[in-house]
Amino acid sequence: MFGSIKKIPTECPHCGFVQNEPAGLISTYCRGCGDHYSVAPRTPPPVVPETKAPFRKAVREKLLAPNTRRVVCHKCEHPHEVHAHMPSTVCPACGTPITLQDFEILGHSTRILQTRGTVHVGPEGFLNATRLVCGSAFIEGRVAGKITCSDTLRLRGSGLCRAQITTRTLIVDRNTILRFTSTIHADEIVIRGHVEADVECVGTLHIGRYGGLEGNVQARAMVVDKGGQYAGEVQVSTSIIRPETAPSEEREIRVLPGWQTSLAFG
Repeated sequence: MFGSIKKIPTECPHCGFVQNEPAGLISTYCRGCGDHYSVAPRTPPPVVPETKAPFRKAVREKLLAPNTRRVVCHKCEHPHEVHAHMPSTVCPACGTPITLQDFEILGHSTRILQTRGTVHVGPEGFLNATRLVCGSAFIEGRVAGKITCSDTLRLRGSGLCRAQITTRTLIVDRNTILRFTSTIHADEIVIRGHVEADVECVGTLHIGRYGGLEGNVQARAMVVDKGGQYAGEVQVSTSIIRPETAPSEEREIRVLPGWQTSLAFG
C-alpha cells in the first residue's frame, strides 16, 4: 500500500515472542507476556578524540610562565631573582640600586656606566670613563678606565689599550691585535687573535689555532692549539686571586691618542 509504514520483526527478550514493529521504534510492549523492552539497537557511546589545548590557552600559559634572571649586586655580591624585562632593581641585602639596561656607545662618551646589562662599544665609539661595571660587554672601538664584567667581555680591534680588565670570561676575536699595559684578570680566557699582556687566569687559558700571546701567564691550566703561538713565562698555580678580589690600581687611566694604529708582534 502506498504510504505504508515499514515494519521489522522484533523479539521479546523475556519470552521470545516475535512481533512486527515500525522501523526506528525505540521501545514497545510484548504482546505475548506484556513486558516492556527496548527495540532500538544498543550503540556504544561516541568516542571523543583527544584535542590539544587551544592556541590562546597555550599562548597565555607561555606568557604567564615565570621569566626571571639572576642578578648579583655589584656592591655586596648578593644574588637574587628578578623579572627578565625589568629595567632596574634594588638589592634586597644592602639596598643598592642596580640598573639592568643595555647600553650602546657609537660616539665619544665619558659617562661612568654601572649596569648588569650588556654594553656595546661600536667601531667608531670611544668610552673614555674611569669605570665601567657591566654584566657583559662587546668592545669594537676604544675604551679607557677600569672595566669589570661579571659575565663575558669580548674584544675586537687593534692597538694599545690602557684599560684595566677584570672579567669572568674574556674572548679575543680573530684578526684582533691588542697590547695592554695592565695585567688582565679573568676566570676563563679564549684568545683567537694576538695579544701582548700579562695574564692572571683562575681557570683555563686557551690560545686558538690563529691566536697568539706574548707575556707572563699565571693560570690553573693552559691550552695551545696547533698553530697557536705563545712567548713568555708560565706559572701554573691554584693560588691565583679571583677577579672579584684582585687588587685594583686607583690611578686615573686614559688611552693614548693613537692607540688604534696597527701593531705587530716581532
